[in-house]
Amino acid sequence: MDATNLIDEIYEAAIVPEKWADVLDQLATRAGGVGTILFAASPNRFQWTSSESIHAVTAEWVASPFVADNLRGKRLVPLYEPRFLTDLDAITPEEIEQDPFYRDFLRPRGWGWCVGTSIRLTSGDSIVFSIERLYADGPVPRETAETLDPLRPHLARASIIAARLGLERARASVAALELIGLPAAIITGRHSVLAANALLLSCTAVEIGAFDRIRLADSVANEHLQRHLDVAGGAGLSFPIRGTSERPAFVAHLVPLRRAGLDVFSGAAQLFYLTEVGRGAAPPAAILEALFDLSPAEAKVTRLLLAGGTVAGIASSQGIRPETVRGQLKTVFAKTGVRRQAELVQLLGGIPVPGPPRFGLSGAIVRK
Repeated sequence: MDATNLIDEIYEAAIVPEKWADVLDQLATRAGGVGTILFAASPNRFQWTSSESIHAVTAEWVASPFVADNLRGKRLVPLYEPRFLTDLDAITPEEIEQDPFYRDFLRPRGWGWCVGTSIRLTSGDSIVFSIERLYADGPVPRETAETLDPLRPHLARASIIAARLGLERARASVAALELIGLPAAIITGRHSVLAANALLLSCTAVEIGAFDRIRLADSVANEHLQRHLDVAGGAGLSFPIRGTSERPAFVAHLVPLRRAGLDVFSGAAQLFYLTEVGRGAAPPAAILEALFDLSPAEAKVTRLLLAGGTVAGIASSQGIRPETVRGQLKTVFAKTGVRRQAELVQLLGGIPVPGPPRFGLSGAIVRK
């Protein structure tokens, strides 16, 4: 089977993350598998994506204790051999029969065999491609693994390229937010800072502490943030940071990166940014859409509310029913983490509009 087209798509995926889904499907097809899992593993993070066909089962695995305790992870992942390996290259049939991961998780779901490879990035993270095969289809033959071996150097180079470009995208994201006056950082799946802009690093309400983890000067807000990161992980969140005589009050926001925005290779998982509490001109609808993932209709209703409108007045001016406005606002509340209109006005009224940043632009700063 000619691999030229697949190799081209591997390098395309390094530049365009959305293309990895097709690459993973093609790898599975070549190995007689049902799908491919792509994940990054290190002591500091674990992020993953997979073929759509096996996404649900992969999500079950990631949420289970077996993600941290399984024979594949102990025997196969640490082997940085320049080839694809099967279960039987590092695990005996007797061990497979007795292992809870195979017995209690994989086989009840119809799975049972794999062929994959581990790639070490310059950051020290392990990038793993694991092609999953049904138990009923039997172990992956060694000859099948060998047909995948010529693809491994290309997967390795593409992984390194993707990691570097992911870091550059993180830099660009926080630099863009600095242009509109927002202190911001990109954090990884293990909650360490990947990139931060100068506004965040100079903000007295925030510091970057041990293990490059964000800490807040307000002890109550900091406890809330750390608990959320440790328990809820990738869920979104907005919460207040109390002001003092030395610093203003802020609202902190955690926005999870989803789908193409979730970068397995660089580790980018969430956007963290601050908005200063204070009344000002209502921000443009485009900024509201970008910051909170609002639809155009939701952004328009929000801006009209910030400009002093009422539900009845907005409905009349837009030619829609008040119930429609209330429904849109309810969605806006969920996306911004507030419960009432007054809280929404307080939260969004202080978002700065585009213009020169107050502290001066010095470019995004990356922490390693």
